Amino acid sequence: MIILPLIACVLISSLYPNNTEAANILMITLGGTKSHKIPFLALAHGLIPRGHQVTFVSGFKSAAIHKDLQELAPGPLVDYIQQYMDLDLVGARYEGKPPLTMWQALRYPTEVCRSFLSDTAIIHSLLTKSYDLAILDGAFPECALGLVHRLGVPFMYINTVGFYTGSLSLAGNPNVYAVTPHVFTTYTHSMDFLQRLQNVFTHITAELLHKYCAAQVYAVLQTHLGRLMPHPYILGRNVSFILQNGHASVTYPRPYYPNVAEIACIHCRPANKLRQELEHFMSSAPAGVIYCSMGSSVRAANMPEEFRQILIRTFAKLTQYHVLWKWESNITQINDLPSNVRLNAWLPQQDILGHRRLKAFITHGGLLSMYEAIYHAVPVIMLPVFCDHDVNAAKAVTDGYAIQLTIGAQLTAARLQRAIYDIIHNGEYRRAVRLRRALLLDQPMSPLETAIFWTEYTLRHRGAHHLQPPARDLSFYTYHSLDVLGAFALGLLLLIVLFAALLRTKLRKGHYHFLRLQWVQVRQSLKGSR
Repeated sequence: MIILPLIACVLISSLYPNNTEAANILMITLGGTKSHKIPFLALAHGLIPRGHQVTFVSGFKSAAIHKDLQELAPGPLVDYIQQYMDLDLVGARYEGKPPLTMWQALRYPTEVCRSFLSDTAIIHSLLTKSYDLAILDGAFPECALGLVHRLGVPFMYINTVGFYTGSLSLAGNPNVYAVTPHVFTTYTHSMDFLQRLQNVFTHITAELLHKYCAAQVYAVLQTHLGRLMPHPYILGRNVSFILQNGHASVTYPRPYYPNVAEIACIHCRPANKLRQELEHFMSSAPAGVIYCSMGSSVRAANMPEEFRQILIRTFAKLTQYHVLWKWESNITQINDLPSNVRLNAWLPQQDILGHRRLKAFITHGGLLSMYEAIYHAVPVIMLPVFCDHDVNAAKAVTDGYAIQLTIGAQLTAARLQRAIYDIIHNGEYRRAVRLRRALLLDQPMSPLETAIFWTEYTLRHRGAHHLQPPARDLSFYTYHSLDVLGAFALGLLLLIVLFAALLRTKLRKGHYHFLRLQWVQVRQSLKGSR
C-alpha cells in the first residue's frame, strides 16, 4: 500500500536536487486525533528519501509506516488521549449535547502537556540529541514550544486544522473577522450582520480562553523545564515558517506573509489497486458503491442505536448499490446487516475514493476526508459531529459538491436516502467537485513538493528569519493602529472644542453688540418722546 507514495518521493528527489545538507528533524504533534499525524507523515515520507533523519513524537503508537522514521509515543500521553478517543461523539451530537464540558476542554491542553513532559525517559532522550529543525503542530504548539526552546533550534508549524487562525495571527498574519469564520462556527466567508456579530464574539471569546489555557500550559512548562522558560506566546512569535493545511481553492483566500505556504492535500495520492476481496465487492455492485466512514476520531461503533438504525434502513433500501461501511467494533454483534453492506474496521480510504465504481461518500466532515474527496472528485454527504466539522461542511456546501445533514432527531432514513439519491443523480455535485479538483491540482508544485522546498529553505537559511514579519512583535493596539486612531480622535476632539469656544466667543460678542444697539435705540426713542 505504501509503494506508490515511496516511488513518488524518489521521483521528487530526482526532479528537485537536494542542495541542503542532510538534517536531523524533530516533528511533534500533541493533537488529540490521529488525523493530526497524517500531514506530518506525508512530509516525513518526502524528506527521508532526501537524506534527512526524522524523529516524530505524537500521542499515538507507531504504525510502522516507514522503516527509517523514528516514532516516539510517550506512554502517559497515549493513555490520556485514549480517554478522548472513547468519547461518544456521535451520541452527544444526536442528543444535541456537547461531547465535553467546558472544564474538560479547558483542561485538555494542560493535561496533555503534563502527560507529555512526565515521560522523563523520552524527554531526556530528546533533550540530549542535536536537531537542526523542529516542525510542530500549529493547532496546539504551546507545550512543544517549551521543548524546542530548550533545544535552541528554529522551528516551523504544520497548521493541521485548515480553518484555525490562532497560530497564524500570533505570527503577525492578518485575521479579518469579517471574512474569517471561526473554526467552531457554522459560517462561511459571506456573513450577514448578526452572523458577523456572533463570529467576532466567538473569535474574541476563543482568544481569551486560549490565553487562559496558555497560562496554564506555561505553568507546566516552568515546572518541568525550568522557571526561566519564556511564555509560549513569546516563543510562538518566533516561528520561522508555517505550512498551512489549506488552499484558496478548497478553504478561503487569505492574506499571508512570505513565511506561510499552503499545502492542502499534502497527503493525497492516486488510488492503489484494492485487495482482491474488496475489488470484487466494488466491481460486482450493480449501480456502484457508496462509502461511509466517520473518520479516525469518531468511532461509528459508539453511535446511538437510533442513528445506527437510520443508516441500516437507508442502506437496505439501496438494493442496486453496495455499501462499504467503516465499523471499528465486533462485526459479528450486528445481526440486522443488509446483504449489500460490508463492514470493515479499517479501509484504504483513498484507494476506495479513487475507484471507478464509487458514486458517493458519506462522511463526518473531517478536513482530510474533505480534501481526499476533492482530490478524487467524489461528491459528499456530510454529517458533522464536532470541532471543525461544521465549518468544513459549510464550505463544501457553498462550493456545491456536498449535501449537509444534521445528526439529530430530525434526521430520518427517508431524508438520508433522498440526499444519497440527489448526490448521485444530480450532475451539478459531480461537476462542482471536479472543478474544485482542477483548481486544487493547478499549482506550479504539488503540496508535498512545496512543503519539502520550504522545509529545506528554512534549513539552508538557518531559520529564514528574514521572512518573519515585523508585525509579530507589535502589541494589539499598535498592530491595529489604535494609538494612531486615538491620536487622530483626540486631535479632532480638540479642534471641535476649540471651534466651539471660538464660536461661543463670537456669539457672545455679537450678542453684546446687539444689546448695545438696542439700548442706544431705546435711549434715542426716549429722548424723542420728550
